[in-house]
Amino acid sequence: MIRVRIAWFVPLLFAGALQANFSLPHVLSDGMVLQRDKPVRIWGKGKEGAEIKAWLNGQDGKTTVQKGRWSISFDPYQAGGPYELTIQSGEKTQIIKDILIGEVWIAGGQSNMQWSLSGSIHQRDAFMMRDNSRIRVFKQTRHSSATPQFDTLPAKWMPSTSDNRKHWSAVAYWFAADLQKRLGVPVGLLINCDGRTRAQHWTPLETFRKTKGFESNLQEALTAKRTFESRRIKYEQELATFINKRKSGEKTGPPPSYYGRVPSGYYNAMIHPLKKISSRGVIWYQGEHNALTTREAIAYRKFFPLMIKGWRDAFGDPNLPFLFVQLPRMSENNPRDLAALRESQLHADRNVAHTGMVVSVDVGKEVGLHPQLKKPIGLRLAKLARGQIHGEKMPIVGPRFKEFSVEKTELTLRFDHLPSGLKTEDGNPPTEFTLCGPDKKFHPAQAKIMENSIVLSSKEVTEPVAARYCWRNECFPNLFSKNGLPVEPFRTDAFELPEKNPQ
Repeated sequence: MIRVRIAWFVPLLFAGALQANFSLPHVLSDGMVLQRDKPVRIWGKGKEGAEIKAWLNGQDGKTTVQKGRWSISFDPYQAGGPYELTIQSGEKTQIIKDILIGEVWIAGGQSNMQWSLSGSIHQRDAFMMRDNSRIRVFKQTRHSSATPQFDTLPAKWMPSTSDNRKHWSAVAYWFAADLQKRLGVPVGLLINCDGRTRAQHWTPLETFRKTKGFESNLQEALTAKRTFESRRIKYEQELATFINKRKSGEKTGPPPSYYGRVPSGYYNAMIHPLKKISSRGVIWYQGEHNALTTREAIAYRKFFPLMIKGWRDAFGDPNLPFLFVQLPRMSENNPRDLAALRESQLHADRNVAHTGMVVSVDVGKEVGLHPQLKKPIGLRLAKLARGQIHGEKMPIVGPRFKEFSVEKTELTLRFDHLPSGLKTEDGNPPTEFTLCGPDKKFHPAQAKIMENSIVLSSKEVTEPVAARYCWRNECFPNLFSKNGLPVEPFRTDAFELPEKNPQ
């Protein structure tokens, strides 16, 4: 933890540093993976007016440094490698070795995406896997910045070995392992995540500036930028005090972050330096910190699509796929409103093009903030990518609520994406359904499967008006399609949501 927080201000030491005629960002380095079937871009800093030449697997390019920056683009390649990239300017020549071309994915989010293999339930499965140099990871040190950065903190590409991958994101690893096995091509992961972050922290400042209705977020980001230096100095002083207390044996926690969790901060430091990278898409697991109140959870319906648009604009790809995880269960005593947040995620899945959502509310028996069963989530994301992007013919999403009807005291639910029918995994009646009448008070409902529908009733509700499924933090559903995919949490009503656990 100490190491990470110290690293947050390392870029200040290197800002504006140039080598002889040119320099490269850390992501363009030995062992990197480049995206197949898309233009390959390389870029860097350089001496004004210097000519830059580059050669990669039968292609060459050249450019001139302008305003201290340069960029060269190569035509798309098919999967393959290893290759070498040679860059030359004046007397300086740099060779980047062991380059593979395959599938490149950006993995981002909060602590559940950050959660490592060494802390997950299937860690033994991962550690028993053979070393695989065709799976590689560029894992950033989590950090933030008041301004858009040219480069990441120092990092390098690492192949999948038992020692390396134990520190990787468990969700991202299982996603990559499945893709590499199924597609038979190299897979590269760019991992960028940190706990307690909101979607706003990952959204470009320019996106706030250009979009009406987000003026307060823009102002917050601009204020953080103005106070950056004073916050940094104060934090360094507090950190030094903390280290000295720990050395003397005093039990105390580290100081809070000084500037990191503000609008645009994490985008500036961890995503902006990668914006010239060609990738297949993004896998995203985040939202817990946008659900601290019901109001925030509902607002995520605006913030998440805005973040997606910001990234697509930055990467120059309006169709950049975003595959994301709908949040899992959590203790009912937690003040977060996960039901409202899941609905906001469902809204993005339905209304934002080129997105896809996997359900995780059924995974594991834990109800903590960090469920340790990550493998099924990674595999569901991989299945979604294989079906939605690579055209593999198979069911990739579970049953989705379509419509309902009421007859006397019963309410019947019907679903889309149900090619094989419904089942319960334990053979018992379906759980986690509630019903309400005209009074809008919800009661537990008895549910039964009738062909491809669910019929609900309740002794407390004689005149059904609406139904909900998994509409709480701590839910344990047992309803699946017969091909093993969980039913998505939903509600049939559009009632105004009261604040959960009001203070």
